[in-house]
Amino acid sequence: MMSSRGKYEDASTLLYLVPFIVSGAYGIYLWVSSGLTPTLPSSAYLQVTRDPYVFLIGIFAILLGVMLDLSGVERQKRRERLAWTCGYLQKTAVACFILALLMAWYANGFLDITDTAQDFVVGRYSVVFPALLFLFSYLVNPTLKLGGAASYKFLGFLAMLAVPAIVYEVGKRDIVVGLASATVFLVVGLYLLVKVSGSASQASGSGAP
Repeated sequence: MMSSRGKYEDASTLLYLVPFIVSGAYGIYLWVSSGLTPTLPSSAYLQVTRDPYVFLIGIFAILLGVMLDLSGVERQKRRERLAWTCGYLQKTAVACFILALLMAWYANGFLDITDTAQDFVVGRYSVVFPALLFLFSYLVNPTLKLGGAASYKFLGFLAMLAVPAIVYEVGKRDIVVGLASATVFLVVGLYLLVKVSGSASQASGSGAP
């Protein structure tokens, strides 16, 4: 018979997948309703990413998943489990961000970068949702220390998050300046994230026997 801890883990895993399942199912429904086309209609993408109910369902599912994830853990192990959960939430936030950006690109036929950035920003929850997940994971992380790798990682993510907004806002006035500015933020964001990964690898390597 499955232990209560196993049941909690299975339930939390399913809840973490709810934002992807709900948005995907709703997007497919809108796509089929409007008539199947070679690419996802931009209108369907915007409807999904601007729907407050999809956003709220995703947020509540994640929060409930975190609660269940910690419920079956012994009190003395909850700090360690919470740290793991925070890392998992950050990975989920990055996955949501990248997937939403790819779907915006797909909805524009993998051609128009400007329209892709515009749809990505106009579909506001595609930016707000991963940002909230990332911030929440930092606020509740018991191992968080200001400064050092944590700050680099946080700043790197914010720089990456700013890229589509810069393309859209600055690009409306001057597309060359917008793309150049976005490229700078992209390079800085990648550099900071790679710096953190490199530091983590060196730390684990130095600790090895």
